[in-house]
Amino acid sequence: MKLSDEKLIPNQPATIKIIPEKSDDLWLLYNLIIEDDVVSTVTTRKIQFSSDLTAKKKSSSKVQVQLEIKVINVDYAKDCSTIRVLGRTITSNEYVSSGSFHTLELETNRELKLTKNPWDEKTIKILKEGLNQNGKYDLGIILINNTSAEILLTDNNTTSITHCATIRNEKTLKNNNSNFEKFFENLFVSFRKHIDIDVIPNMVIASKDSIKDDFRAYLLLEAQKRKIKSIERNESRILMIHQNNIKDILSDKVIKNMNANTKVIEKFMDMVINKCDWVCYGTKSVEYAHELLAIDTLLITEELSEKKDIKLRKKYSKLKKLVQEAGGKVIQFSDVEGEKLAQMTGIAAILRFPIPNIDDLVM
Repeated sequence: MKLSDEKLIPNQPATIKIIPEKSDDLWLLYNLIIEDDVVSTVTTRKIQFSSDLTAKKKSSSKVQVQLEIKVINVDYAKDCSTIRVLGRTITSNEYVSSGSFHTLELETNRELKLTKNPWDEKTIKILKEGLNQNGKYDLGIILINNTSAEILLTDNNTTSITHCATIRNEKTLKNNNSNFEKFFENLFVSFRKHIDIDVIPNMVIASKDSIKDDFRAYLLLEAQKRKIKSIERNESRILMIHQNNIKDILSDKVIKNMNANTKVIEKFMDMVINKCDWVCYGTKSVEYAHELLAIDTLLITEELSEKKDIKLRKKYSKLKKLVQEAGGKVIQFSDVEGEKLAQMTGIAAILRFPIPNIDDLVM
């Protein structure tokens, strides 16, 4: 996806130019555009006209027009990877009057403008995460010891590792001073420069010394002092691992489980776009799929599975057990791992066989 350089500020209005380049980008747009947004793009309209003033018979031709509409409804056409946006025009031109109803079809490689008033933090985060997919990093690593620290980024398959920075503790190198304040300050600045914790889903601080605990505490304290909300709200994502080299970090059980679950979520999201009949989400759809013994893998968030409401907790516990008894797998995701799943009701399933239009069947 190509995006204009417009800086988005939470709770402020803004207009951005977007060119979706693949079907994943359209799915991202579908999750961004809501009622009362304004969408503008060039589209084709069939225009009728008469060749002269006395002619009764009218002819028609297709012309390209720029339409700007205030959104009423958004629909995602799964079969042809197109978004249909219904709304009223808010500007007029020689072919279209203001206030008329039109549907815009948003497709790949066609520029559009999206205006929100305002852009909230959640929507900005969704956009950032979507933009991160093209060159996606799934894990940020701070590998730290008494004399230096390294900041690295890696993808979900741990096949691509990017070294971002090395920060040295000059005081310790020179005179064995145990004061890490300047070291931590430089590391904090570098961390902020290279790792956007709103975008990169997982983050670890690794060391075999207690310095990892000290830096994590420093990181959170500085975030509180400077009111850096992105760090404060993602505190649970910042994990610690008792390892001191990259090979051992990537083979650590915590990372392996993290990566395995991330792959399941990515597989599910890809199927939502490209094989939508092979997946379902939402309690009713998942229960219906189970009645047909169609569930291969049940995905459920920890938050949903451990509801305080006893009836709901028993309900989901029973469903998990029934799926397992029928030969299906059950994967429960933590708040960190299951954030995308939580945005899609918190429960979903990958199916053994396709069930077309399952959402319509359970309505």
